[in-house]
Amino acid sequence: MIPVELAMSTPPRTPSASRARAGARTLVGLSLLALTACQPKVRYADSVDVKFDLRLSDRFDDRLSPPYVLGSSFTVYVYDRAERTDLNGWELRTNVPGVITIDDQFIDEEDINEDDNSNTRSDVIVADVFAAGEGSVVLEVYDDAGAYVRGIEVEVLQPDDFTLRAAGPLFLRDEDRAPSEVDASPQVLSGGTATFEVEWYRDGQRLYGAGALEPTSESEGVSDLWSRRNVLSEDRDWMTLTATPAMGGTIAPVDIRANGEVIGTVEFELEDSETIDHLTLTGQSESGREDDDKLVVLAQALDADDETIWGTAFDWDLNGATEPGEGDLFRYKFERSKWSTLAASFDGQRVEMDIQGVEGVVDSSNNSFEDGCLCSAEDPKAPWGGSSLALGLLVLAYAPLRRRRRGA
Repeated sequence: MIPVELAMSTPPRTPSASRARAGARTLVGLSLLALTACQPKVRYADSVDVKFDLRLSDRFDDRLSPPYVLGSSFTVYVYDRAERTDLNGWELRTNVPGVITIDDQFIDEEDINEDDNSNTRSDVIVADVFAAGEGSVVLEVYDDAGAYVRGIEVEVLQPDDFTLRAAGPLFLRDEDRAPSEVDASPQVLSGGTATFEVEWYRDGQRLYGAGALEPTSESEGVSDLWSRRNVLSEDRDWMTLTATPAMGGTIAPVDIRANGEVIGTVEFELEDSETIDHLTLTGQSESGREDDDKLVVLAQALDADDETIWGTAFDWDLNGATEPGEGDLFRYKFERSKWSTLAASFDGQRVEMDIQGVEGVVDSSNNSFEDGCLCSAEDPKAPWGGSSLALGLLVLAYAPLRRRRRGA
């Protein structure tokens, strides 16, 4: 704490009682101001991904993301906005057991975010936690003397409803032109693979976090089914389904479970390729783009009623030259006025559109960044293409969450 000094150039006069009281109040006010200035300014953050920006969460904004879904696991960060604060010996605790369990915590000596401009050099408490039970709990911070510093109350809930969203349209982030939400009977191509995000709700309120999803099916129409935590660099609850070949016309029920409880059932309608009536291409807007921005085109197969048949993997060509790979996404580098014809085809059908760009790469909405990182739409200048670049993007994606243990 910086001491408060009242400088005087001449000897003080004896004050009246009222002036003495006023002076005392001024001195107390200045002392409290100085005390407040040097007190810890403890802040919280978590690793929960609440914004669909096609990158891992790196928010450090004194906001947690409750209510959390039961069964989710994530990281809580505690730091100090006051400069050069040593948090050695500080600890994150909970006021009641069994709601959020702290599996591990350590002190990170590095800045909370190396890319910020705050000049904050606070240590960081990094705690891996698990939403173990329903209820409310206070996340409490204690200093090295065991004194309480700050607490924030959060809630953990078991979901009672969910929304299913197809992964492909999410990559475009344009719900008006490419809606992602699917109904209770989505169509999937027989023999195809499709990925969906499961959004959890309780009494109509969105729950956050990932790790609760357990999809199951006894249908012969489902040859493979699994949950995963990462698609398009988004840490959420995702479900990937592979439909059994030659099972067109089959209804394949899938139970959407959270922590073992069936929250609802999705009846997937398996369709043969003959059901596909036409193909469409939807691209991100090129308006206002700059050269070298990275854009995406989504291909979709639709039936005669304009309902999407998910899980279709397309062949692509650019200006007549075949592009390697199959998938529902094509990523390309924007180059103004360099027009090309991009085409997607499947089972004898073909659709074309004009784009401004002469090079790109085929990708799939079934990919996670482990499979080959999809570039962030928030950072259109990011490099892409090729295994070495994908590895570099993987490292960059993890960078905000990397931590160095004290003494390591």
